[in-house]
Amino acid sequence: MSHNTLLLLSAALAVVALIVLIARFKLHPFVVLITVSLALGAAAGMPLGSVVKAFQDGVGGVLGFVAIVVALGTMLGKMMAESGGAARIATTLIALFGEPRVHWAIMVVAFIVGIPVFFQVGFMLLIPLVFTIAGRTGTSLVKIGIPLVAGLSVVHGMMPPHPAAMLAVGAYHADIGRTIAYAIVVGLPTAALAGPVFASWIAPRIALPAENPVAAQFTGGMVPRDMPSFGLTLLTVLLPVILMLCASVADVALDTRSTVRAIFDFIGSPIVALLVALLFSFWALGYRQHFTRDQILKFANDCLGPTATILLVIGAGGGFNRVLLESGVGKAIADVALGSQASPLLLAWVVAALIRVATGSATVAMTTSAGIVAPIAAATPGTSAELLVLATGAGSLVLSHVNDAGFWLIKEFFNMTVPQTLKTWTVAETIIGVAGLCFTLLLSLLVGCAPREQAAQQLSADGWIDVTATLDPAHTPVYAGDAPLKFEFLKDMRKGDKLTLSAYSLGAHSGTHIDAPMHFVVTGVSIDQVPLAPLIGAARVIEIADSIPAIDAAELNRHDWKSSKRLLFRTRSTLRGWMDSATFHRDFAYIAPDAAQLLADAGVVLVGVDYISAEQFGAPAPRTHQILLGRGIPIVEGLDLRPAPAGDYDMIVLPLKVRGHEGAPARAIVRKRA
Repeated sequence: MSHNTLLLLSAALAVVALIVLIARFKLHPFVVLITVSLALGAAAGMPLGSVVKAFQDGVGGVLGFVAIVVALGTMLGKMMAESGGAARIATTLIALFGEPRVHWAIMVVAFIVGIPVFFQVGFMLLIPLVFTIAGRTGTSLVKIGIPLVAGLSVVHGMMPPHPAAMLAVGAYHADIGRTIAYAIVVGLPTAALAGPVFASWIAPRIALPAENPVAAQFTGGMVPRDMPSFGLTLLTVLLPVILMLCASVADVALDTRSTVRAIFDFIGSPIVALLVALLFSFWALGYRQHFTRDQILKFANDCLGPTATILLVIGAGGGFNRVLLESGVGKAIADVALGSQASPLLLAWVVAALIRVATGSATVAMTTSAGIVAPIAAATPGTSAELLVLATGAGSLVLSHVNDAGFWLIKEFFNMTVPQTLKTWTVAETIIGVAGLCFTLLLSLLVGCAPREQAAQQLSADGWIDVTATLDPAHTPVYAGDAPLKFEFLKDMRKGDKLTLSAYSLGAHSGTHIDAPMHFVVTGVSIDQVPLAPLIGAARVIEIADSIPAIDAAELNRHDWKSSKRLLFRTRSTLRGWMDSATFHRDFAYIAPDAAQLLADAGVVLVGVDYISAEQFGAPAPRTHQILLGRGIPIVEGLDLRPAPAGDYDMIVLPLKVRGHEGAPARAIVRKRA
């Protein structure tokens, strides 16, 4: 049995075990997720210590964001419920659309609200409204709730400025404006089918428990007579959306070094935006409605208790997800999918769908699929880059199940069993994926393709800068313990021979080179298997002061890095010309593990440094390499960035194609972007 087959079989058995242990044997999902995750990692051949570490990292990676969002969102929802604000919006929507059509209104609201915010943020903003409408109308929570998650999910997977969609836009070299326009055309009918249409059919077939502890936090109290106005309540709900939208506009309209842009980026980050909205609600829905400070404090305390189990289960789902990723299941699926001869649109959908099913992450599925399919699509005439983004996004939403943190979020908030969640949420997500692909294929018949020949004709040698360090035994540093450079002329016309013929001897990590995941990840791909997509595209050179010895998370966040997926760090090594000196300097600036984790979690696809290692010299463990390479992020080391000051560039860096090895020398060029 091949290693890929073993990985796929292990992943399939793990999913089956999760469902059976939770649904049949009634074990707590938190305990089951931990147990199955550890067993899967061991069965996949991961070192036992790495299995535990991967699970811990997965839990922390999910809860670091989701726990804060859920806590802030729950408190905001509680303020809406106690003040009567949720009831005010509910009665207004019911009056405008009528009770029979209110689930359509929820879908449209979710689609609009979801454009600038993450899925979890939009969910926490709107779930109080869903609970309130369901309670006031006596309508099934499924009939109101599924349109909510359908509207949010469609824009999360298909529409920029969501991170995965933006990365796919870059990988496919798509036009962002056309991508957004096409996403609206495809997304609205897709959300309608998966939301109101499907919800109307499935709701009578799902019997939910009479009591829902989470819903009770938002609907259990008496609605005050003096409810806040519709406009003030709507402003409270939309305030995070407005702040995030302002940040997106600032990123497009303002210079990267602008102080105003930095301020908007700060207040427009999801956590800060939610915090601002919550603080505003304490006044608008609290003090203004004559609640005392003690009452507001009690609201905040009371609503957090029921979220504890939810957060534990979501975190454990994130741990299971990370074990799947680091076991190499995603790569195994990609290898299988690439054996087909399907069209790029269908291939992008299939690869994303398979990786989504295996890993549970729509973001990972979309970014990985884009990296795999982009070079294939580039070589296939008649393929629309914008439609490739949509096909990839649709595939990344298919068949959400027990390895997806979103699955547990929906299950716990809607108080459903695992089988009920599979029948509702999982089916709705699959409808989104299939319908999204169908509408994308239909649109391809009308839109056709932006001719790739035109793009090719624009490529010229003008403006390109070589940032490759020259290989020369007298001027090239060699890492301590690495193979030395040896250059020899076997024949030399200058000495009377009929031709000139040379022999080189050097290590795989000499001069400018690329580290493949195989370098520090036992299941990682070799240099000949690294996809082209991360190696070609927009890159940002970031200037690090000479006095900075380590690029840690704090230092990283002093710079504007989040809007670029390829980052090159210009440090003291460039300022001191160390890549043009045979002396090996041990005090080069390095990337600290906490910064590497930030980069990996943000979806960065390539990291470059201006010395022959990104890791601290003498570090007890190669954590920076393990974090980046463990996510499949190639590391370019030994760049000569002297001719490339801080700024945005187009970049091409191509390694020698050496079969089965962990790295290779590379040639890197950049061109300043207009």
